[in-house]
Amino acid sequence: MTNMKIKYILGLLALPLGAFAQKDSLKQETIDIISKYQPKLRDAAKLNLTASLPSLDTARPRLGYQVPALNLYFMYQPVPIKPLALGRDTSALNLQNNFVKLGYGNYSTPLIQAGFGSGRKDKYNFGLFFNYISSKGDIENQDYANINVLASGTYFSPLFEINGSLGYNRNQVHYYGYDHSVYEFAKSDVNQAFNEVVAKVGLKNRPQNDWAFQFNPQAEFAIFGDSYKRMENTFVLKAPIRKQLFEDIWIKVEGLADLSTFKEDNNEQINNNVAAIHPAVEITKPGFMLHAGANPTWSNGKFYLLPDIVNESHLIRKKLILSSGWISYIDKNNFRNLANENPFINTYPVGILNTRIEEKYTGIKGTLGNHFTYNTKFGAITWHNLPLFVNDSTDGKKFDIRNEEELKAFQLHAEVGYIQEEKFQARVSVDWYNWNDQTTELKPWHMLPFKASLFAQYSFGKKFHLNANLYTLSGSYYVLHNGDFGKTKPAQDLNAGAVYNIGKNFNLWLNANNLLSYKYQRWYGYQSYGLNVVGGIMVKF
Repeated sequence: MTNMKIKYILGLLALPLGAFAQKDSLKQETIDIISKYQPKLRDAAKLNLTASLPSLDTARPRLGYQVPALNLYFMYQPVPIKPLALGRDTSALNLQNNFVKLGYGNYSTPLIQAGFGSGRKDKYNFGLFFNYISSKGDIENQDYANINVLASGTYFSPLFEINGSLGYNRNQVHYYGYDHSVYEFAKSDVNQAFNEVVAKVGLKNRPQNDWAFQFNPQAEFAIFGDSYKRMENTFVLKAPIRKQLFEDIWIKVEGLADLSTFKEDNNEQINNNVAAIHPAVEITKPGFMLHAGANPTWSNGKFYLLPDIVNESHLIRKKLILSSGWISYIDKNNFRNLANENPFINTYPVGILNTRIEEKYTGIKGTLGNHFTYNTKFGAITWHNLPLFVNDSTDGKKFDIRNEEELKAFQLHAEVGYIQEEKFQARVSVDWYNWNDQTTELKPWHMLPFKASLFAQYSFGKKFHLNANLYTLSGSYYVLHNGDFGKTKPAQDLNAGAVYNIGKNFNLWLNANNLLSYKYQRWYGYQSYGLNVVGGIMVKF
């Protein structure tokens, strides 16, 4: 070991000198290693440690805190936080709730209309309406006059909506449908004026959610009379109730009481009463609707169990809907309803019955694109105890009422509509009846087998608006004095109107009726007016 150290030291001392020698002399230097150096570590002394938990300290420490008071003073004092009130809806202040419309036309036709309203109110609203129009035709006693007055209002409470109205209507006509070459009557002899007072009141709850009961009872009381001291009192009460059972199932029940009392001079009083209960279940799902119910009905002491079933199934969502139904209902033939249908009736016949109508139908309806809608229906209709109007056998100027025990017909209804926002809209509708069976009368007197209408409206901006209506009516059968029958001619009635707005508060209007000047007879002997034009101004404020 010592020899190796000496030689290693000598070699180190010789390195500086060898740096200046030749390369060949450096290659001849050698180092001999006698033995290898093997270092060893001393054995470490191991410590044996035993871990143990400290003893449990059960004493509860008392921690004391002392927070010094810090007083801050600000020059700015913040405003206390308060809830802000909702801004007032000023759109109601800009509404034009009142108007006055004045006009005049040929046939000595004045027109006066006025309406006044309270506008939108949180607690209530009310309105008043007045209308007067009259005309004098080319035929003697071809005069009429209408007066309508209506006051209505609604009160809103947190739980209920209460509405009511009081109206007066006067419709004055003359029996001019006689042969003027044979008969001559004074105006007082053919004058007829119907006067009507109608009061209505209704109550509707305001449920907090869709699952609550919804009810809407309505009561109506009407007094109806004419120039011949015939008077009829009518009271109608409807009480519908609706309740949602499940997400898409509702139950509905409606009670109906329609009571009428007719009195003429010292004749016996005639009562005409209808009472019914309409229970039903409605199922409404996406693409499906079913209304299934029954109508137990009492009419003049007779009981009827009437069907009430309607279904709609979407074959193509909103575009092709299959609609079908089997329904039956009562049309009440009291004096008021008959005079509104034909104001030239003679009297209210004793023993008249109400009409029971039964419909079985199917059809398709839906939409085409974004603008077209359509609705078609094909059905079979049966009328039981249908009143038919027949000219009397004396001078023909009044109409007697005959009862048709049963009349059947096939019905075809088609309707197509087009709408383009508020700029343009049009609609055409057709109804066709094929009378195929009747029991009592020879023909369905004065019943129209075909009716069609075309309506169109176009707006040029916000100032100029045009509208037009075309009605087409087929002829109807009537009875002659000698017992034979005839048929009236078909008719076309074209009407048009225009409105031009002058600023915000004024507009000019013009209505032209029967532009084709077709003097048709809806009721045999009563020729309509020819071309009549009425125009004027309207003020809105």
